[in-house]
Amino acid sequence: MLPSTSKVIESTVIKAPIESTWAVIRDLDLSFWSVVESSTLQGTSPLEIGSSRKIKFKDGTVQTVRIVEISELNRSISYELVESVPPVPFMSSVNVITVKKVTSDNTCFIEWETYFSSDGGVEATEDSRFKKREALADLAALLENSN
Repeated sequence: MLPSTSKVIESTVIKAPIESTWAVIRDLDLSFWSVVESSTLQGTSPLEIGSSRKIKFKDGTVQTVRIVEISELNRSISYELVESVPPVPFMSSVNVITVKKVTSDNTCFIEWETYFSSDGGVEATEDSRFKKREALADLAALLENSN
């Protein structure tokens, strides 16, 4: 992880099997998120370390993220922000999304962490927290309505 002073972690339980939840997360295609207009793969495979995605948000923001780690065993994916137009108010961030099975009722626990460079201030972390909550709610709505 980045040597950082700022970290944001949000999590939720989704009433869907881990297999269907991980299938959505593992490609890092964030089109389930209501604020995303499009998500385009920049590479040969969404499951390849180093592959990038260009994510266009409905507010006009365009961000490119690069996959830095994928674990099928741990059902986690890590990615870094490579570019943002308009620019973000911090030098770098690394995100980790992990999906775990809740064995008692066949649901899953999902956790989304962001580690910011030391210049990631309160505005960036609170914005990240709000956006994660919104994205996780959208993911839950998609998966819970399809099961």
